[in-house]
Amino acid sequence: MLCFPQQNIPRKIIGQIPKSNSSKLYQIQVGAFKVSKNAENTSARLSREGFNPVYEKYLDFTRVMVTGIPANQIQSYLTRIKQIGFDEVIIREDTARSAISEKYSISEKWEVTTPGSAYASFEFNKDYNYIVVENAESDDEDKPVHFGKYTMPAKDVINLSNLGVLRIGTDRNKDVTFSFSPADEPGKEMRLAASKAERMPEYPRTDLFCRTWKVVNCTDATQIGYLLFISNAGTYFFTTPDGSSNSMSQWRWYDNKTEEFDYTHYEWEHYGRAKILELTKNYLKVFDPGFSYFIPGYSDAELNYYWELEPVNR
Repeated sequence: MLCFPQQNIPRKIIGQIPKSNSSKLYQIQVGAFKVSKNAENTSARLSREGFNPVYEKYLDFTRVMVTGIPANQIQSYLTRIKQIGFDEVIIREDTARSAISEKYSISEKWEVTTPGSAYASFEFNKDYNYIVVENAESDDEDKPVHFGKYTMPAKDVINLSNLGVLRIGTDRNKDVTFSFSPADEPGKEMRLAASKAERMPEYPRTDLFCRTWKVVNCTDATQIGYLLFISNAGTYFFTTPDGSSNSMSQWRWYDNKTEEFDYTHYEWEHYGRAKILELTKNYLKVFDPGFSYFIPGYSDAELNYYWELEPVNR
């Protein structure tokens, strides 16, 4: 048993707070009750605060737990559980859910509509990658971009690695409400409203193309190992694996043949056009001819570049 003196987490913790780099999932038990009504009341308190508690029968008791928690989010969860009023908890490895940690995924871009929000958009794809764009402090600045992996221990909870926890409140056809707790301020909760971005026209090759790809060969060898996040909301994001160096842009199909696509960094005032030479489940080859005098506004990218890419999740 470990007891922690910090005031922002439960006073009594049975079990151990895991190291943040652990790949396992964990559960936090907040109570075990012989009277079912007490278990229901505890579950209701957790639900009102955005958790998705589960029940488990153990001997004559009903355990109430929060499950499927990544190791790097345990501290955040403990802080929020303490704020609700629970001062004794048990931490265990969630062995059942560690095997199905990729049960849920999402493919959406949400553009934040809350005035004065620190964030402009949240975007996710089926390869378990996220892109979160902050609002810049001035119009002259580039908006900071965060990129990484996410997990979904429940269909309305998204854990963004190294960034925070997002809890979906309502998810209708166009409008979304959610809360976000930053990893560096786990006790803080931002309640945000957003609208879903429009998707690309549904051509047969769109789903194949809209994935996270890794560069395995390129005319410019320094770009080998980079990742390319392509979404059906029109995001074209080229980045180092850790997101430290990146380039955010937009893309669109050139025509309904889906053999060429346009991309831009400048809201379509200038743009490039690249040709898909090969596209399969496990391979993408792209050719970009670069600058063209014959197309107004065309890109001044380097000439005759080839990229060969493989999906990050094969």
